[in-house]
Amino acid sequence: MREFKNLRRELIYWLLLAIVLLWAFFPIAYIAISSFKLPMNVWNYPPTFAGPFAFDNYRDLILSRPDYFAHLKNSLIITGGVALMTLSCSILAAFAFSRFKNKSLRIPALFIITVRLVPPIVITVPLFPLFNSLGLIDKHITLVMLYSAFMVSLATWIMKAFIDGVPAELEEAAMIDGCSKLQAFVRITLPIAVYGVVAVVIFTSIFAWNEYLFAFIFTSSMARTAPVSLAEFVAAVMGVRWGSLLAASIIHLFPIMVLTWLIQKHLVKGMSLGAIK
Repeated sequence: MREFKNLRRELIYWLLLAIVLLWAFFPIAYIAISSFKLPMNVWNYPPTFAGPFAFDNYRDLILSRPDYFAHLKNSLIITGGVALMTLSCSILAAFAFSRFKNKSLRIPALFIITVRLVPPIVITVPLFPLFNSLGLIDKHITLVMLYSAFMVSLATWIMKAFIDGVPAELEEAAMIDGCSKLQAFVRITLPIAVYGVVAVVIFTSIFAWNEYLFAFIFTSSMARTAPVSLAEFVAAVMGVRWGSLLAASIIHLFPIMVLTWLIQKHLVKGMSLGAIK
């Protein structure tokens, strides 16, 4: 009787999991398949996964919207810059919050949390005239700074959680052997907490890759990103070219999926080690 109950519970679990996965991945799968359909068949009703299939939408995207690939390149540059800048700031801040127990650190800790709670639209009003006067409108570095400032708080607390899991005695042993506190952190603690770095890279990259508001307000052409470019498909004067929009959406989705797939095993391994500790 108990085995029957366990089997039923497991079947229900897998059934619910299958429903959730189907709900989550059906729109993505439908968009991916529709991007290979002929433009006249994209919105057939009832929806179908059947062909015929072709590369017409991708060919049309290359010919009609070559600027989209320049915007995609901008997104790659900005995302990489955000990941590097956020890591550089958050690792050192997390080290300070984790290893130095000082009441004076409560103020910056509270500040970075408060910054994360502020809605992004609130700070665009005072920042736009400031950046405009400094000549920072439509610059890659502008979005890198904005995204990093917005994500450094979350990244800091993620890194702090991983650094807290590394015994401070390891650093003390390295310091006895002649390392400074910073050298002990870089050589001993940081390699152990590398899975926190992986987590930060994933979260910051996803945010920077998909962010729309700052990119829309602070860029015009030279630093325009792919999400803003995708929105321009819908606002086209000659009507929406749905086939090209679907193809562009899949291209936009592909790099971040590859990044997540390449490093997710390290993230899962780090979470497993954290659970064991």
